[in-house]
This record gives sequence, structure tokens and C-alpha cells, in this order.
Amino acid sequence: MLLKMDARIVDQNQSLNEVLSLLKSSKLPYQDIELANSLFISYSDENGKIIGSGGLEFYSSYALLRSVAVDEAQRGKAFGKEIVKDLVDRAKNKSVKAIYLLTETAHDFFLKRGFTDVAREHVPVEVKASSEFSSVCPVSAACMVYRF
Repeated sequence: MLLKMDARIVDQNQSLNEVLSLLKSSKLPYQDIELANSLFISYSDENGKIIGSGGLEFYSSYALLRSVAVDEAQRGKAFGKEIVKDLVDRAKNKSVKAIYLLTETAHDFFLKRGFTDVAREHVPVEVKASSEFSSVCPVSAACMVYRF
């Protein structure tokens, strides 16, 4: 279970704006976040304040991991690990074959969570068509995969 965090599916109401604000302050892409064909989760402390987020965009039998962020004041408390574990479990429950991601700053963090490097040319075409791959992240970002 999550370390003193409550998980809540993000909807079009206030929770989406709070997550977008967290992503912006974390210097992560947020302008292209859409809830259609996606599952975005906000993680709150016992007072209801959002302290983390994470999301999965679904493409056929694959997922793209997006928007894993932890509030700066809460970093170093293993919340990021728990968020990734939660999202991997949710993807597995949806019968996803593999989760892909792009990262410029957290390569080693994701290696420790079971992701491995993968060449972009080996990413399924439907995932490569996402805004994350096609326009948001630079080609210098590390491409990684978690296979079930």
C-alpha cells in the first residue's frame, strides 16, 4: 500500500488543475495531458494536499508512462517508487503487454524500478504516434520499457 498517500483518479474537475500545477512546478510536460484513453492518478497526503501524480496513456495493448511527479517538499520519502509501483500494477491489471516512457532526468530511477533501455525504433508505432514521442520530448530523452 502507498506510504500515507491516498490515490484518486484524476477527472476534469479541480484534481486535473492541481496535477497540471504540480507537473508545471516539477518542470515536466503538462500542456498535452488529455484524459481520454488515459488513467491519471493524483496522490494526496492525509490532509488532501496533492503530493504526487502519475499517469498511463493507453495505445492498443501498450501504455505510455507519463507525469510521474512528487512535490518537492515530499521528495526522498519513497513516494515516487510507490507511484511507479501503483501504475505498473494498474497497467498489469489492464492486460498491458509493456509500458514505455521517455525521460531526460530519471533514467537511473526507472532502471531500479525494472525498466530497461529500448531503441525508439523498437517502440510500437501507436505509442510513437503519441504527443510525448512525436513532439513533447526531445530525441535526446532516454527511451525505456517495462515488459510483463
